Amino acid sequence: MEKAPSFAVDIMLGKLAKWLRLMGFDTFYSNTAEDDFLMDLALKERRILLTRDRILVERMGNVAYFVQNILLPEQLKEVATKFQLNEIHLSGRCSICNGILVSISKSGIEKQVPPYVFQTQEDFFQCERCGKLYWEGTHIQHIEEIISETIRSANGQNAISPEKEGE
Repeated sequence: MEKAPSFAVDIMLGKLAKWLRLMGFDTFYSNTAEDDFLMDLALKERRILLTRDRILVERMGNVAYFVQNILLPEQLKEVATKFQLNEIHLSGRCSICNGILVSISKSGIEKQVPPYVFQTQEDFFQCERCGKLYWEGTHIQHIEEIISETIRSANGQNAISPEKEGE
């Protein structure tokens, strides 16, 4: 089985980095990382460097990829198509720091989440690195729809909007 690609993303593509993490991909991003650092990281850790900086792409050669689209939905589709991102692992990585999310017991977190969330949710995850807590709120359905649409579109499939199903 082929290993999923990992990415290093420059400062111009911070929102794309967050969404790649939401999709479960190992994605390094720092809004203070200099080009030389990103180049070294990409080479040492065999990451694909995503950038909108043509000069950086010229310096890096085939290790870097120039993201042509400006809008986030199109960037996601472009990267998913280029790197064949078909395997998605929602709730796999922290969208803030890229740490791995692990399932945790509900019993010890009552004071750390809003009361309604504690009462209505059973499954909680915590980032191993930064400690941020996650749960499957109503926003997760919207995220899943965006990601599914991106993958279908990247694979050349026509997406069916939920309200059109069954008509």
